[in-house]
Amino acid sequence: MSEAQTATPLLEQYEGVKARYPGHLVLFRVGDFFETFGDDARLLSRELDVVLTARAPDSRGDRTPMAGVPHHAVETYLARLVGKGYKVALCDQVEDARFAKGLVRREVTRVVTPGTVVEDRILGGPDHSFLACLVDRALGPGAFAAVDITTGEFYQGLADGAGTEGLLSAIAPFRPREILWHVPEAGGSAPLLAALHRDFPSARLERAPSPLAEGELPATFPSTPGATAEVVEAGRRLGAYLRATQPRILPYLALVERGSGGRRLILDAKTLRHLEILRPMNPDDPKGPTLLEHLDETVTAPGRRTLAFWLANPLANVAAIAERQDAVEGLRARGAALEELRGALHEVADLARIASRIAGRRTRPGELGVLRGALKATQRVRALLARFPLPPRLELLHRELDPPTELVSLLERALPEALSPTSDGGPLFRPGYLPEVDRWVERERSALKSLNELERSEQDRSGIRTLKIGYNQVFGYYIEVTKPHLARVPPDYRRRQTVAQAERFSSDRLEELEREILEAQEGVRAAEAEHWERFLTEIDRHVPAIHRMARAVGEVDTLAGFAHLAQTRGYVRPTVDDSTALRIRDGRHPVLERQLGAAFVPNDTELDAASQRLLVLTGPNMSGKSTYMRQVGLLVVLAQAGSNVPARFARIGLVTQLFTRMGFTDEIGRGKSSFMVEMTEVAEILRAADERSLVLLDEVGRGTSTFDGLAIAWSTLRHLHDTTRSRTVLATHYHQLTELVEGLAAARNAHFAVREDPEGIVFLHRLVPGSTDRSYGVHVARLAGVPEDVLKEAGRLLKRLETAGIALPAPARGRSRGTRYTQAVLIPGDASGGDALRLDIERLDPERLTPEEALDTLKALKARTQLGAGSGGP
Repeated sequence: MSEAQTATPLLEQYEGVKARYPGHLVLFRVGDFFETFGDDARLLSRELDVVLTARAPDSRGDRTPMAGVPHHAVETYLARLVGKGYKVALCDQVEDARFAKGLVRREVTRVVTPGTVVEDRILGGPDHSFLACLVDRALGPGAFAAVDITTGEFYQGLADGAGTEGLLSAIAPFRPREILWHVPEAGGSAPLLAALHRDFPSARLERAPSPLAEGELPATFPSTPGATAEVVEAGRRLGAYLRATQPRILPYLALVERGSGGRRLILDAKTLRHLEILRPMNPDDPKGPTLLEHLDETVTAPGRRTLAFWLANPLANVAAIAERQDAVEGLRARGAALEELRGALHEVADLARIASRIAGRRTRPGELGVLRGALKATQRVRALLARFPLPPRLELLHRELDPPTELVSLLERALPEALSPTSDGGPLFRPGYLPEVDRWVERERSALKSLNELERSEQDRSGIRTLKIGYNQVFGYYIEVTKPHLARVPPDYRRRQTVAQAERFSSDRLEELEREILEAQEGVRAAEAEHWERFLTEIDRHVPAIHRMARAVGEVDTLAGFAHLAQTRGYVRPTVDDSTALRIRDGRHPVLERQLGAAFVPNDTELDAASQRLLVLTGPNMSGKSTYMRQVGLLVVLAQAGSNVPARFARIGLVTQLFTRMGFTDEIGRGKSSFMVEMTEVAEILRAADERSLVLLDEVGRGTSTFDGLAIAWSTLRHLHDTTRSRTVLATHYHQLTELVEGLAAARNAHFAVREDPEGIVFLHRLVPGSTDRSYGVHVARLAGVPEDVLKEAGRLLKRLETAGIALPAPARGRSRGTRYTQAVLIPGDASGGDALRLDIERLDPERLTPEEALDTLKALKARTQLGAGSGGP
């Protein structure tokens, strides 16, 4: 009885698998397809745009929805499902359907999730693919563990600070594709999940499984010495998830230090996004300019991963930064020899991912040949490194690039010169390596030789010179005779098939040779399959060493890329020390400089927590304020990552936290307006920043009324100056803030110069001392293409507002005069300001004001008199 006749038992088998794998999309092998049924079928049809059909009615007349994909193309569909965040279980046939009695036996052979994929064709690129596990606690520090199983790298540690935000800051640089979470307190998961959706919108989220006990983990499972209970718990929960999804890779993970002594320059998700370090700030422009793309001069996959990781996790240790800088300088000084080294690096394949696929048994035979070639290329890189004196970091990397001699010898002895990409496309082992395989190969070769001799003898016996022996997968071997010669066919031939111009036959001798050939081929396949697993097991022992080599290749490639930048773009080595200075001469934005070329205008930066820690920028939109702030942040990131920087000179006093508040976004879906989001971000900065921080604030307080916004910006600025004492750059259109700066000992004003011509304004993008009280908003609107009649009306109204405060045109006759204008235009406290205040008071009609309106108006008038005085704070 075929499976087609056992619909109900087949579905029962499928439902049994679904019950063992809840939350998974189960792809169930039936013949040449991986099928889904019921709700999974509807989901598969919707997500992959495949046809939704139904099985024949069962005994009750019910038709079960069904959708499937061809088994030979399942990897393509898996990539799409994983990219959409699904967790997929592949249930394959584990016995030959031809010999099955009743239902074919099936088992789940793979579980694929966004964070546990190892196949390049599903991963879609060389970037890291992290799986993270979070343990969030209302009381006490949270903890995390993160792993990239494609490279064997394992990280763990405590949150960057208290609360959910500190935990998310700790994992932001990993950009995990999948996040497991655990909140011990009942009902306490909502804030964490909301924050995860905000910072990692494309990551798959799942409640973490129960942690494994110590005895359930491999002895090699990484653990930080002296780790807290929370850190250990996060690691063991992650281990439990890996045991269920990628158990073979679990023993090959290695604990990697995130920074020297675990110290790094902290960049949370918002800062990474605002500075566009790895991803563009605009989610609608995924290919927009980023620091990574414009700085990436690496030539290997490990190199790109290392560069991205260093940019997202800059160092916060002066000695470690200097060690990288010394390595960069040593490579830069090689001159033209640097390009020879980079050329050799280019020949090194992605060692780490090949090793992980070997350990996970997801490798293809051709990749073993790639591994062999990559090990040889690494030896050449090592030799080229040794041609020049090596700074300490390069000396260490030179030692780690030495491939295991035993592994190199094994691959040379075992593998043929050319390996087929698939296991059935050619020999897996070199002749002479396995005597058993050689015997079967010789038997096959002898039988094929006899087949050729049979063809010639049958041509002679029959007199048919065009007689040929051929093969197809349906009928096997056959003797083909064209129709004009059919009369001469020997009587012992048996007809097998008729084709358009010929007849095909068989004979006793042909069938005997066919049996010999097929038996030999099956013997080769069986012997190779048996020894292939033993061969991979021998390589397994070297997987940790290959992973270490791959990390060394990535680091050498990244350092060589930094040296190439120094040679070709005029980057200079910055001085990074333990001071609180931030002094840059002719600094350039590393991304915009590449886009604008010679048109980019360099600028200086002068900050010091002890003397000039606060810089307030004023000036019109488009003058360069936001660009300048991002430039300062990016140069600090580059310097502490170990790179040279685009500037004439730079001294960077060590920064341990970099905070940004830029852009204008809301979270309406979570009940937060743009102003609420802004205030939340400002509050986090004010709580966490300290003297070692760099704070970049763009337009604080602009999402509310002018009075409220100015008051908040004013008090924020003063707190940063007096209490936090962090190095801060703040851009604002509240020109009254510049008056406060005059009274602060460690603050100063600056603005970007603008030239006014008869044709309009010209932005010079040059930072100059002092403040400006012009925003040129109408001019910017003209550049943006606002209609001329609107611009003229805006210009007239602007002049009136500048001389008459908040006075606006009188309402139409009969219209209520009860509207209160709280978004006032602020003006200096001169005579015209006093006249404006007097005019506004004269226009008030006390008879029409309610008591509440009268009180609000009085408060507003009093505030204007205080602001107009221009002295002191609010």
